[in-house]
Amino acid sequence: MVDKIKVDNLSCYYNRKCVLESLNINVIQNEILSIIGPSNSGKTTFLRALNRMNDLDLTYSRRGEVYLDGGSIFDISMEDLRRRIGMLFAMPTPLPMTIYENIVYAPKRLGLISKKSEQDALVERALKDASLWDEVKDRLKSSAMKMSGGQQQRLCIARILAINPEVILFDEPCSGLDPISTVKVEESMIGLKQKYTIVLVTNNVKQASRVSDRTVFFFMGKIVEIGTTDKLFVSPKEKQTEDYITGRFG
Repeated sequence: MVDKIKVDNLSCYYNRKCVLESLNINVIQNEILSIIGPSNSGKTTFLRALNRMNDLDLTYSRRGEVYLDGGSIFDISMEDLRRRIGMLFAMPTPLPMTIYENIVYAPKRLGLISKKSEQDALVERALKDASLWDEVKDRLKSSAMKMSGGQQQRLCIARILAINPEVILFDEPCSGLDPISTVKVEESMIGLKQKYTIVLVTNNVKQASRVSDRTVFFFMGKIVEIGTTDKLFVSPKEKQTEDYITGRFG
């Protein structure tokens, strides 16, 4: 097993208040790693630390290191880092364009594609990988804003795939979706791990148990337990973990 990301003694602060303390986590290539824990445990801060989105906040500071393929992410330009590590947010954010234009917009701006044939192939591949092609292939020129919420979220996944990242960060991707749409997004995630490394933050412990290979339980900015998902959910080592996944608190 190869480590795609290595988090080494990472602590994160806002206005000098510590929100994540001395984290050490390895993310294995082509796995889905779920981060669970109650609100204000630092889950989203951790996720945003992996592609330096926290750096946009002037009150933010950190100690420790994050490595991508052995190299520090702080030695990589923001543009290159965001291309290598894509992020999907809780609420769908399609561009006010056609479905087709949503997919090709970023690759065209980055100079990754130019010919119409390249664009067509990219759109088909990205939509297929996001499990959306069969639903929209006959209306690629229609507005993305007319799609359902679940379709919009999968379109946003396809938009990330279009720039060919190595890692995809999912921040509560199904929090605003109905159960049927949630199943489709989860199926997309499971399929994507064949090509990509995925880190998923979710408040839905059942979702973590369904899709992830390993799970980390955060509480108050610290790691309580990390392990393979089947073992952590069946026989957690820590009582705090058991109490959370069984719904006794959180």
